[in-house]
Amino acid sequence: MGGEAALYPFHASNIHEQRAAAYVVRALPLFLIIVPFLACIAGMIWLTPLFLGICAFLNVSLWLFIVSAALFAIMGMSTARDLVSYYNEVEEANLKAPAGNWSSSTDDQQEGQDQVIHVILFANYKEDEAMLAETLQSLSEAKGATKFWAVLAMETREGGAQEKSARLESQFKGSFAKLLTTFHPANLKSVHLDGSTDEEVPGKASNIKWAAEQVYAMMLQDSSICLENVVCTVSDADCLFHPYYFDSISREFGVMKLSPGEQQKWTMWQAPQLPYRNFYVSPIPSRTWGYISSMYEAGGVSSLTSGGHHMVFSSYSLALQLGIDAEIWDGDIIAEDHHAYLKCFFYSVKQAAEEALAWEAEDRPHGGCQPRLRVRSIMLPVKSTSVVGESYWQTYWDRWHQAVRHCQGAAEMSYSFLCTWELFRTLPFSTYNLSLLLKVFQVNAKLLSMHTLPNLQSVCLAVLTLYWMFYGRRVPVCPDKITFSTPDSRTLLCGLAGAWALTWPVIIPVALLVIANIRFMTEAFLKPARYKGVALASVWHSADGGVKATWGSVTLTVVLLICVDMIFIPPMMAIYGLCAECLGCWNVMLRGNRFKYITAVKLLTESPSYGTMEPDQKVA
Repeated sequence: MGGEAALYPFHASNIHEQRAAAYVVRALPLFLIIVPFLACIAGMIWLTPLFLGICAFLNVSLWLFIVSAALFAIMGMSTARDLVSYYNEVEEANLKAPAGNWSSSTDDQQEGQDQVIHVILFANYKEDEAMLAETLQSLSEAKGATKFWAVLAMETREGGAQEKSARLESQFKGSFAKLLTTFHPANLKSVHLDGSTDEEVPGKASNIKWAAEQVYAMMLQDSSICLENVVCTVSDADCLFHPYYFDSISREFGVMKLSPGEQQKWTMWQAPQLPYRNFYVSPIPSRTWGYISSMYEAGGVSSLTSGGHHMVFSSYSLALQLGIDAEIWDGDIIAEDHHAYLKCFFYSVKQAAEEALAWEAEDRPHGGCQPRLRVRSIMLPVKSTSVVGESYWQTYWDRWHQAVRHCQGAAEMSYSFLCTWELFRTLPFSTYNLSLLLKVFQVNAKLLSMHTLPNLQSVCLAVLTLYWMFYGRRVPVCPDKITFSTPDSRTLLCGLAGAWALTWPVIIPVALLVIANIRFMTEAFLKPARYKGVALASVWHSADGGVKATWGSVTLTVVLLICVDMIFIPPMMAIYGLCAECLGCWNVMLRGNRFKYITAVKLLTESPSYGTMEPDQKVA
């Protein structure tokens, strides 16, 4: 995958290295929250225009960020609806054919596509056996499932894991080409570029790293397998994939393989993932988090078709060879999904730069470094669950642990900054071009918008509100009211900062957030469950969120519940957003990814039985 000129492997940088740059980047996430906040306070006291300028910038940036994500999410669900309807019609036609059935073969695949082998890694630890059985049942219903390698990535520290895996292998024997179990050992170490070492962090990342390496080693021993045709999908144990998710990737992979450039080697695939399988029984902190995260992630995935930029998350797919070559799964990280994308991206930069330097050594013209990594959307929603504890109030505490773990992902901002620093420190200037600079900027801007922008905007808006109230519901340097007869820069600055209207500009993004989530529930959960035909045989279709018709109808119940929940988003995000993010950034600065991984309990107490699960199921 590369040229002859070897470069410093900046993609393999690690924030736990024992050098100054690593310590600096670990402090940057907290620094980027504290310094703008202090600037707001200083501006409020000594230089009000500066304070208003910061507020205006943050308000406009977050408004555009939310509105664009929501609009793309809404449009994306139209695409998802059409795809689901299309595949329903395809399978209905298959059922009417003499040899048709739900788990139909891949005989109609395009040339080259039938060589694709899917490896699906399900990271799990102390998961309920019935839940794992349901996940495997859903996977067995996928098109072409008999060619899959399904892998239960377990932990040796889980008591009874071997017996549980043996029962599952016996139950689903014959459903896949292979059903394997890997057991991640405890006390392994990660070795860094500077020679320092750290113990692996127990969790999804280290588990997937071990499982992927074990499967790859097994495939190396099988001469009938072409490793360049193996697609690896990383998944949480509670995820239900649409029956045509893998078939869609196979088709795209086959087309890319037959096209110049071999882009299939540098592609990651992502579907919108919606945590609403237990929507109706999820308490407020879980639902409100689901509304925001789903809008952001689904909107990002949908924007990819319009030239947008988005990272993979939670459950994603890529060529196994790319994952192994780039060593994207590290044992001492928390945010495994974002880290996998970032490491793939910086690895692609290194490989592209080496190819450019090889051309340069041969006196051949080149256009500099052209990173080839792409993320492509598969608009067939993946269904997962939200945190639901043993009791209503226990959920609040469980959700806090999950929020802190998610905010620990600020470490990936540190990792990206470190890679960027090493990239520009070691990459020859002749490989620079506008494409490289733009993509590196996009990667870092995406992380800043995720971990910094929402929290800064909420804090600065709160400070402005107190400032406004202290001065008798007015901002001293701003006119008492808006006037458009003589507009000037001061009027514009005060307006964008929120000097006159602190609440009404929020109406548009909130309305779009409501519409987007209603679309998620209706198009991905309620409508597929009502489909009368082949959908009745599919676990994916039957997962309807467990909604009961409390207010007249199921749809009306969903609409009213989402609308009422909007009231609770500000206080929930203050706790599970701002407070958790500050704590996460503090942890990153002091300890990096040395973090106690606490799994979240996810009950499906109101879920229907699919033949593999009974009520009161647990997902860790």
